[in-house]
Amino acid sequence: MPILSLTGMQKIHRYIIFLSFLLPFTGFAQIRFKTVVPQQSIIAGQPFQVQYIVENAGDISNFSPPAFPGFNFVTGPHIYSGNTQPGSDPVYKNMVITLAAIRKGRFRIHGASCMINGKLYRSNDVLVEVISQKEAESLNKINRTSGNNSVYFLRPGEDPIKKIRENLFLKIMVDHYSCFVGEPLVATFKLYSRLQSRSDILKNPGFYGFSVYDMINTNDKVQYAEKLNGHWFDVHVIRKLQLYPLQAGIFTIDAMELANKIEFSRSSVNKKPEQEITENMYGTKKNHDEPGQNTEVYELNMKSDPVTITVKPLPGKTAADTFAGAVGNFSISASVEKDTILKNEESSLILEIRGAGNFQRVNSPAISWPQGIETFDPSVSDSLDVQQVPLTGRRLFKYVFVSDKPGFYTIPSIPFSFFNLKTKTYKTVSTKPLIVFISNKSKPKKSLSGESKPLNPGNKLIWWLSGAALIFIIAGSFAWLKNKRSKEIAKEQEEKINKPVIPSLEDLFLPAKLALKSDDKIFYKELSDAIWNYVRSGLRLSGSEMNKIMMPGIFTEKGIEPRLAEELVKILHQCETGIYTNANLDIDKPAIFERTIAILKQLHDSLPAG
Repeated sequence: MPILSLTGMQKIHRYIIFLSFLLPFTGFAQIRFKTVVPQQSIIAGQPFQVQYIVENAGDISNFSPPAFPGFNFVTGPHIYSGNTQPGSDPVYKNMVITLAAIRKGRFRIHGASCMINGKLYRSNDVLVEVISQKEAESLNKINRTSGNNSVYFLRPGEDPIKKIRENLFLKIMVDHYSCFVGEPLVATFKLYSRLQSRSDILKNPGFYGFSVYDMINTNDKVQYAEKLNGHWFDVHVIRKLQLYPLQAGIFTIDAMELANKIEFSRSSVNKKPEQEITENMYGTKKNHDEPGQNTEVYELNMKSDPVTITVKPLPGKTAADTFAGAVGNFSISASVEKDTILKNEESSLILEIRGAGNFQRVNSPAISWPQGIETFDPSVSDSLDVQQVPLTGRRLFKYVFVSDKPGFYTIPSIPFSFFNLKTKTYKTVSTKPLIVFISNKSKPKKSLSGESKPLNPGNKLIWWLSGAALIFIIAGSFAWLKNKRSKEIAKEQEEKINKPVIPSLEDLFLPAKLALKSDDKIFYKELSDAIWNYVRSGLRLSGSEMNKIMMPGIFTEKGIEPRLAEELVKILHQCETGIYTNANLDIDKPAIFERTIAILKQLHDSLPAG
C-alpha cells in the first residue's frame, strides 16, 4: 500500500461530519475516550494502526485528530461501531488511522479531542517504541529458540522464588556517578521481566540534595525489549528523571520499592508473558481475572539498590562577580517595550536568557539603572523542554520602570555569568546598551472646571458664605453616610484582596507580538504560553487543571461562557499543530493573534468579582 505524505491528513477532516451521527443515547454509563496502539515494538517502515475509541457516549461532534510528527500517513480514517450484546444499540465508536514510522526511536502519539454530550473530551497520549527491521528479525529469532513461554511453566520441584528473582528484577541506572554542582545527571528506574506479573510502586525514592524534573513516569507506559545475560526481557521504564545537584558533597538516591504478584502455571501452556505496573493501588479493589486451574500466584517485594553520587564543587575563585550558580551554556538579550515615553508613563525592559543548563539557578541579573529611573521587582516566566538534557529553553525577566525627569537615559550592558561544563571555565555574556528617552510632556489631564474668571469684590462675601455652607453640608453628609458605607468599604476591600491579580494582556502577549514576524513555531509557542499564563492567573488554575479537557467545565463552574473555552481550545490546538508539525496551516498570524486578544478580553470581563 503506498504511503502518502502528511498532507494526506486533510482526508481526516472529511470524515468529521459523520461524527455528529455516531452514537445514540446510552444512559448513565461512564464515558470513556482512549487512544490505543500496539503494545509491542513497531518496525520502522511498516504500517500500524492508531485507534481512538469512544465508549458509552451519546452525541459526538467536532472530532479533531492530532498531528503525527515522525510518521507518514498511510490510510484512514475508518470508522467502526459495536456493542457488547447482540441486538443492542452501538455503545462504542472506533476511528482507526494507519501510520508508518519513518525512523527508529521513542515517539509520543497525542490524543484526539471531540465534544461528547456538549462537553470537550481528550483521549490519552501514548508512547510507541520503533525498532529497525534488523532488530526485529533478531528479536523474533531469539524468541523462537529461547522458549520464553517455558518461564510461565513451573516444573515439579522448581523453586518459584528463585525463578522470580532470576526473571523479574528492578534496576536503577544513572548516566554518571560523579558530577559538578549544577551538572545534570539522568536516573532511570527499569523493571526487567520475563514473567506474568503485576507490580505496584510502594515507595518512590527520595532525591535529597537535588532539583528534580520528571521525563517519564509510570503512566507513560514506556516498554521495549532488551537482551540481558543471553535472554530477552520486557523492559518497563517506571521513572526517568533529570537531577541537578544543589551543593557539593556525597548524596544517596534512595531505593524504589515494588510489591509484585507473579502468576505461574503447573501445566505447560503457550502464554505470552505480560506485566502491569501501578502506583499505590494495593488495598484498593481492581478487577482482575481470577487465577485459572493449575495456576499459582506468589507475592514478593523488591527494591532497587541505593546509588551514591559524588558532587564536586565548581573550580576556585576565578568566577566573575556576577556568577550566581548557573551551570550550562547561555546567551542573553534585552529590549525595551517603548524607548520613547512620557513623564510618569510606564515602560518595560524585557530580559531573555536562553540556552541549556540548570535554569533553577538562573537568577535575575543585576542592572545598573541610571539615576532618575524608578524600577520594580521583575516578573519571571519560563519556557523549558524537560525532555532535553540539560533543560533547554528560555527564562524571561520583565522589569517595569518609570521616570518623572525628562532626558535621554542609557541602560548599560547587563552581564550574566555561568560555568560552562564543556570548557570547565566561567564565561560572562552581556546585552547591548539600551537608550530610553523621557519626554518633557506628561499625560494630559482633564480640567475639572471651565476657564476661571476674576471675582467681583462685592460678591466675595456671598461666595465665602456659600463655600462655608457647602462645607457644612458635605461634612454632615459624610458623617451620616459613614456608618452606612463602612461595611460596603470593607466588602470592597475584601473583594480586591480575593480578586485574582491578572497580568495585563499587553504584558503577557508582548513576546507573541514580537514573534509575529518570526518563525511559525516560535510564534505559536509564545502564543500558547501566553494563553496558559493568562488563564492560570485569571482562573487560579494549577496542576492537572491546566489542560484543554477540563477547560470547558471549569469555565462553566465559574459562570463563564463555555463558548469562550471552545474558542480557546481551537486556538490552542492550532498552536500545537504549528509547534509540533511541519504542516502549512495557511493561517493569518496577525489575525489569530488579534482574535486571541479579543477572546481573552471577553474572558476578563466575565471573571467574577471575587
